[in-house]
Amino acid sequence: MLFNRNFAKRSIKVLNFFYRYKLHRNKSSLGLWHEDITTDIKLKIENHWSKNIVSLEKCDENQPFYVLPMFPYPSGNLHMGHVRVYSISDTIARMFKMHGKHVIHPIGWDAFGLPAENAAIERNILPHHWTSTNIQVMKKQLSRLGYDFDWEREICTSDPQYYKWTQYIFLQLFEKGLAYQSKANVNWDPVDKTVLADEQVDEFGCSWRSGAKVESKILTQWFIKTTKFAKELYDGLDSEKLESWRDIIKLQRHWIGECNGVVVTFKLKLGDLIKSLDIWTNEPFRFIHGQFITMKKNNVLIQELCSNINESKKITCYNPITGFEMPIYITNDSNYPPGRDVHICSPCTDEKDLHVAQQLNISLNKITLGDIEKDNQLSIDIAKQKNVGGYAVNSELKDWLISRQRYWGTPIPIIHCDSCGAVPVPYENLPVILPHFDSGVQILNRLSDWAKCTCPKCFKKAKRETDTMDTFVDSSWYYYRFLDPENKTKPFDYLKLTGRTPVDIYIGGKEHAVLHLYYARFMSYFLNSLGLTPTAEPFKKLIVQGMVMGQSYKLKSSGKYIPPEYVEIEGKQYKEKNTGEPVIVQWEKMSKSKHNGVNPERLLSAYGCDTTRLLILADVPPETSRHWSDDTLPGILNWQRRLWLTMREFLTIRKTFDPSSTKLPEEEFKRYEHKIWEARNYFIATTTYHFKHTHKLSVGISRLQSLTNTLRNNVPREVIAKSEEFEIALATLIIMLAPVAPHFSSELWSGLRSAPNRISNDLFAWNKNVVEQLWPIVDGADRCDLKMKAMHLNNLDSSQALNIMIKEESVAKRIKTGILKSKFHLYPGCRAILYIYTNRQNHKKQSKKVDITE
Repeated sequence: MLFNRNFAKRSIKVLNFFYRYKLHRNKSSLGLWHEDITTDIKLKIENHWSKNIVSLEKCDENQPFYVLPMFPYPSGNLHMGHVRVYSISDTIARMFKMHGKHVIHPIGWDAFGLPAENAAIERNILPHHWTSTNIQVMKKQLSRLGYDFDWEREICTSDPQYYKWTQYIFLQLFEKGLAYQSKANVNWDPVDKTVLADEQVDEFGCSWRSGAKVESKILTQWFIKTTKFAKELYDGLDSEKLESWRDIIKLQRHWIGECNGVVVTFKLKLGDLIKSLDIWTNEPFRFIHGQFITMKKNNVLIQELCSNINESKKITCYNPITGFEMPIYITNDSNYPPGRDVHICSPCTDEKDLHVAQQLNISLNKITLGDIEKDNQLSIDIAKQKNVGGYAVNSELKDWLISRQRYWGTPIPIIHCDSCGAVPVPYENLPVILPHFDSGVQILNRLSDWAKCTCPKCFKKAKRETDTMDTFVDSSWYYYRFLDPENKTKPFDYLKLTGRTPVDIYIGGKEHAVLHLYYARFMSYFLNSLGLTPTAEPFKKLIVQGMVMGQSYKLKSSGKYIPPEYVEIEGKQYKEKNTGEPVIVQWEKMSKSKHNGVNPERLLSAYGCDTTRLLILADVPPETSRHWSDDTLPGILNWQRRLWLTMREFLTIRKTFDPSSTKLPEEEFKRYEHKIWEARNYFIATTTYHFKHTHKLSVGISRLQSLTNTLRNNVPREVIAKSEEFEIALATLIIMLAPVAPHFSSELWSGLRSAPNRISNDLFAWNKNVVEQLWPIVDGADRCDLKMKAMHLNNLDSSQALNIMIKEESVAKRIKTGILKSKFHLYPGCRAILYIYTNRQNHKKQSKKVDITE
């Protein structure tokens, strides 16, 4: 009998699922309620529930919701920035699951790049071994923090089955003329020994990675013509599909710049040499009426083509708009656009160009100008028709330089042939595999055996490209691969993206809000232009979280950073303990070199993962920088203690209370119940608003703390023992806490569902864990959503809102008995909430919640 291995694996998987499903639903509390909550108990709780905090419910795939945190570089150790971003994404993902969404929450590894290569060189090991080991360590750390990732979607950019498709996309760019090779004056990092894009050099002229002073070199490099999509990317920032981009739109606009001119590619000739030359102007009619071109003396092409730029050689270039040759003159005195060293001169319309012509003794033709506006458009139309440019762009925006002269990166799939030039590797031969070694790291241009190959066109001897790609290329499209990670025939299937893109919520650091976001938007627009994706914009809503800052100490005299234990305070002055030298104290991004970092492992061991998650999310909203301080600890620890006491007291009272001893008057009992009912509904509404819409998780957490206070502030034993409202409010609190602290909430929930004399038997799925509960809604509320433009929303008052909503059919049906009262809350630029209470005896069961959103 033949044994079907795949069938066996599927069968085991199904059996394991049902086994876990049974345990998941029936797992009981540890029953430690008689003890005070301690770190030891928290760790026991986390160990007890660690395999049961993932929802096993299969939500409706017709309601997909894509929550994506930026994937990490596998350094081997999580830092507090990782803890913050993934705590944010996990909380949001869990919350939307509880809203019935089919949540996609993937994770992977941005594994190529200099850090891994440099670390491997220092340790004399292989980069792929270093990377693989680090990934395993970080996966354990992420698991220990209880993050609910879709691990079946895991990808790694250094896996040939991933970078095969990065190479495929590069070839698509190459075929469309958007990937090209050119000599350029580049930024050279003398420490990392590689080229850097302009964007990777700071305002002081130093490398973003090594910190070394960047040098200038002329090298032949690979570029991606991102400028061709500049106008689309600039205009796309006005799209109504972009939510909560706020100041990121300004950053992107500033980077791209106003696209107030156009580029046309000319062909420069010197003897037998022909080179491409991009010329920018904000007056496209110059491509028709221009008479000569000027170039600066330090132009790279001039330095390449002319051994002596003062030598009287005639240099010309072919103008594709007119079909004629144009002379080129070398001078630094022309009116060059910002960021450009080439200018097309039109002396008949520009006095400065006329002055240059007179200085250079250039004979001019008489030009009769026609309709300039028509000629502007004619130039653009001809350029687009001939595929030589005509696209709008800012003069200072440059193409993306992607060449890197290092080993650990995606090989560029190009073969160089003396006869055929640059030839793309055939698609069927992808991936071009990065060679592995027995030890150490090599640079590809030294590997002659690996570089030797045959030209796919003429079959002569040829050489592989030995530059690798900038890692930003790998991360410019990964969000699509997550939706189809196992595809072996193409990067992703269009249908797998349909309805799931753009990404609903994209979460990452503000330091990536310019470069990575710009490159990712470009790649998405390009892929969309090929018809491979259903939308151009890749991300709908951004959550750009601030950095986690630590307090640093450095000597005033030298600027040397010292550990905090070397510092003492005298009065209001900070001094070094041994020398008494003055110390400067400031908040800075956490760094080992600044001795101001906090190791997440210390927090996990000292307080447990749920407390660590609460600590990183409480007090400040995600977009604000987090000044890390242990001063936050007492508030969170005390809240967890009060939650624990609340459950202990609830269980004790429900077990021991004697109904015959009731002394609280019925009217007083109902007053307490109504107070709890109002508090519960208010805190459901406000917590939901901040968790789901503003994503100010810290504010949502504060609302949960307030609901805790309501349940603990002088509530009589009779109410705790007999009130359904108290039981519902306690259950609601635990459910809304679950996305933030899933282990702790699971224990609280298990205690609650084992409580004697439980009243609310039909209101919750008591046979399921807390992570599988539905998110609470305002009591008796039917929800009606109405979209409205922000300009109209901001001027809305309660009477206008009421008039708008009573015309809605679903609302009108519910208020036939009349309106008892209404409440109106306006959040300018974002949301208005109108509560309508119908005129019935028990109006708390008949409220109508209406959201009016932008």
